[in-house]
Amino acid sequence: MKNRILYFISLSFLIVSCSEDDLNHEAKSLVTEQQLLELAESSPEAALTINLGVEDGQYAFMREYSTNFSDTGSRADDFGQKSIDLGVDLLSNDAVQVIDSWFSNYYAYRGRTQDFSTTRIIWNFYYTIIMNVNSIIGQIAPDASDESLVHLRSRAMAIRAYSYFNLIRFYQHTYKANPQAPGVPLYAPEQDINDKSRGTVQKVYDLILSDLSYAYDNIEGYSRPSKEKLNRRVVAGIYARVLLETGTNDALCAQMANTAKNGFALMSADEWVNGGFDSISNSEWMWGADINAESSTIYASFFSHMGTLNAGYTGIIGVYKTIDARLYNAIKDTDARKDAFGDANDTTVPYASYKFYDASGSSFIGDYVYMRASEMYLIEAEAEARSGNDAKAAGILYDLVSTRDSGYTQSDKTGASLLSEIHLQRRIELWGEGFAWLDMKRNNVNLVRDYAGSNHPAYGKIDYAYDDNEMRFQIPEKELDNNTEINEVDQNPL
Repeated sequence: MKNRILYFISLSFLIVSCSEDDLNHEAKSLVTEQQLLELAESSPEAALTINLGVEDGQYAFMREYSTNFSDTGSRADDFGQKSIDLGVDLLSNDAVQVIDSWFSNYYAYRGRTQDFSTTRIIWNFYYTIIMNVNSIIGQIAPDASDESLVHLRSRAMAIRAYSYFNLIRFYQHTYKANPQAPGVPLYAPEQDINDKSRGTVQKVYDLILSDLSYAYDNIEGYSRPSKEKLNRRVVAGIYARVLLETGTNDALCAQMANTAKNGFALMSADEWVNGGFDSISNSEWMWGADINAESSTIYASFFSHMGTLNAGYTGIIGVYKTIDARLYNAIKDTDARKDAFGDANDTTVPYASYKFYDASGSSFIGDYVYMRASEMYLIEAEAEARSGNDAKAAGILYDLVSTRDSGYTQSDKTGASLLSEIHLQRRIELWGEGFAWLDMKRNNVNLVRDYAGSNHPAYGKIDYAYDDNEMRFQIPEKELDNNTEINEVDQNPL
């Protein structure tokens, strides 16, 4: 029976990948100056989307199946941003993969080495986006007289910042650990930056913050056609994420998070538990992907791998992603979010996750979330707490958690104790959405899965300190082969 299921899934992948063969990967990665000018004159939106790999408005690169088809072939763990988000959580303490299958390269820390497809997928995914948007940024003057072109350039720069931000956190320890540590190659044609060496972490963040500052200041007035596109609030949200990571300006971090969340209503506790994570129309979703029948990647998709009740890799084969027992036990019984998970005696699998469910069933057209307002509440609360504004931070935290937990009272904690409470609420609220491992690194939290009562399987029962070599990925072997300015000496150690 299992072989028949695998054959059906393989056949489905073949059908999906046929459309891949019709696309010229080289041609779609860059747009010529003439094409850009023609598109920008008629539709600035089209000019941006073609550079992100959108084909006929349906095929967005950030949600594409096999983003690195020519390099890694068809893979069920490569479907754009959400596949990487899923991997981020599986690298952490808080998520469990019960059997060794797709995504185990993340969970068992195998995929971080230079010869694995996992590190190639991450590296190639973000650098493809960077090169694509660079073809826009380099062709539009920062002070262009046409407002639509300035808006276009702003969104491209924000996406570049977003991509570099994700890259640097995979391939190096945190900014606070050592700003002068080796970074990643930087390409910014408008600044005459073509640095194929590793440079420094500081240089990467300098470009990220410069891009976001320009984007935030110059995107004002842009009205996006859908939540799939960036607007000023989403740019502010990315800005807040970066400042939370660097810890260099907590006041601005809180300001950006506050700006970002304005205009988005938090979903109710019932919505959170029942259907809060498969529709871009959700009131608190700020940015996401609107999946339909044409853009669905079927079994190679987020809900196939995360939806316990969906007929994909989880529901059919049993490659369940469950919650860590310690985190489950830390959720109060009055907190509705606990209902999104099973307990130790769950009949499906112990500590099963029911948070993610695609109501479309086998169609797999559930939407993807990239940013929610609740994250901004948590960022703002943490930034205020780090600034010493404990009462204000506790009030912001209460505004969020009281909508989930009927028994929650405003915290009277201060200092490190308050920060710990915020971090716990962040782990509960954002479980499975792509933050856990990066937060562990940011907050100097060790990987500890081998503990009394652990529900982690033997192949994933590993422990690493937050600053161990294992907590950063190696640069892909192919990059070392092709980039003469990076060699084995510059590689992150095993």
